[in-house]
Amino acid sequence: MFSLNYIIKRVVSAFIVVLGILVLTYILIYFSPGNPAYTWAGRPRGPRAEEAIKAAESELGLDKPLYLQIYIHINRFFKGDWGISLRFKQPVISVITRNLVASLELLIVAFFIAIPLGIFLGVMSALYRGYLVDKVLYTISALFISFPRFWIAILLSVFLQMLGVNLFGRIAPSYMLVIESVSGSYIIDSIISGKAEIFIDALIRILPPAIIVALYPMSLTVRVLRYSLSEKLYEEYVKQAISFGLPRSRVVYRYALRGMVPAISQLHGITFAYSIVDVATVENIFGRDGIGSTIVKAIPYNDYPLIIGLLALTGILFIVVNTISDIIQIVSDPRVRI
Repeated sequence: MFSLNYIIKRVVSAFIVVLGILVLTYILIYFSPGNPAYTWAGRPRGPRAEEAIKAAESELGLDKPLYLQIYIHINRFFKGDWGISLRFKQPVISVITRNLVASLELLIVAFFIAIPLGIFLGVMSALYRGYLVDKVLYTISALFISFPRFWIAILLSVFLQMLGVNLFGRIAPSYMLVIESVSGSYIIDSIISGKAEIFIDALIRILPPAIIVALYPMSLTVRVLRYSLSEKLYEEYVKQAISFGLPRSRVVYRYALRGMVPAISQLHGITFAYSIVDVATVENIFGRDGIGSTIVKAIPYNDYPLIIGLLALTGILFIVVNTISDIIQIVSDPRVRI
């Protein structure tokens, strides 16, 4: 019963935060420099330019009071009508959905790398705490947490170019006309269509940016496990399991590490949401379509419907992922309280 009450409260609080995000993003864009009506009207000049801009403001609803604009924006948002992109002249939700799949593809691959590798290295660091292995892992993880990922991505992209390796884009241009887009993910679509060469090409191209994005969650997992797991190894139930003659790997992974599932799920929930920012910057450096490239294209055009949609979606993803991680934590560890 407590878990159900907790879940309901988290969902309600998440909904309230989403409303706050929608209001705040709209206000920020409303007071930002530039006039989106000027872009929507086709950047008119001449004696009738002001008239055309006024007509565009009326069409976009910018002539209404701010509170009424916010109400209309929230109402349309939950109905799925996010407006028309000034840059692409398409529904905002279509533009975002198309590019969101590309960003989520990169983010998911990055966490498939970060989670198992971070857990393995974290366990190694905890088991050999104070030894050379631990010191090396501690130093490397500290560096990867501190260094900006976009800077590392630039260095890697320059290094690949020096080697003559071209891994920019999501797939080779010649494959774009061959593969049919079903899910929006070239990795999944290549599997569906049974085209192994496209799958290999998409996988090779996604690995460098995915490794860069994986550095932060992987390094943070190593640091957290190093401290927490090393303390768990000295608890009585672990000592008792060792005294029974159980293999060390079984004691560590089945008993000690199991008690850290709530903390790990919470950690990965936070880092997953935070890594959305890394994805937006890294994918630009590697020439991949996604949320980052869409924002770059939208800003010069004062594309406020698209910018608001992107900012709101990023905030909502952050809230949703954290809510899910909190629910996983309360289900796996009923001792947790709000």
